[in-house]
Amino acid sequence: MYTIDIRIEGIERRKQSTGLLHLAAGFFLLVKTIDLFKYQQYKNLLAVLPFLLAAVAFLVYGFIKKKVDPAAKYNHWIRTLEFLAFALLGILMINKGKPLDYFILFAWAIICLFLMFTERKMFHDAKMSFKKDGIFIPGYFYNKLIFWNNIKEIVARQDFVTIFYPNNKFLQYEVVSHINEEDLLEINRFCAGQIQSEKENHS
Repeated sequence: MYTIDIRIEGIERRKQSTGLLHLAAGFFLLVKTIDLFKYQQYKNLLAVLPFLLAAVAFLVYGFIKKKVDPAAKYNHWIRTLEFLAFALLGILMINKGKPLDYFILFAWAIICLFLMFTERKMFHDAKMSFKKDGIFIPGYFYNKLIFWNNIKEIVARQDFVTIFYPNNKFLQYEVVSHINEEDLLEINRFCAGQIQSEKENHS
């Protein structure tokens, strides 16, 4: 198996919006925590204080993430805390607030749980893999597999990997890390061999 680190445009755009989603989560948690405090007639501050602190922490992280955590080392743990905060606040809201209040909070908890898993995959290196059964291309939700019999030609270079289809369409991905020239030559040989082998099998 051979691999090349590539840039996936959709994933890159999604990475840049991560901070905004933390800001949205922090702001909404703050608003609903204040709502709970109102429902409690502004009593028992200690019960809502952890949620207020968590909301502030999420807002701060959303503002500074790009500078202090560009590699998203703490992103997964922050998402986990967001999930727990929304879920717990939703439980507290059941006996205090309106049905819409806790339904929305539980919806936010599910969203944060979803983001927790998808973003964890998103921030790993995107590696295009060349295997005997085809080419695996990483995606946001699932990996894409292109079988060799659907490929006309592959050109792997230091800057781009281009996959040509028989119908004159093509896919092109930017290479984001240096590839040893010998490895690059071997990848091109391997791909050409797999494509030729498929042609012989179907001739």
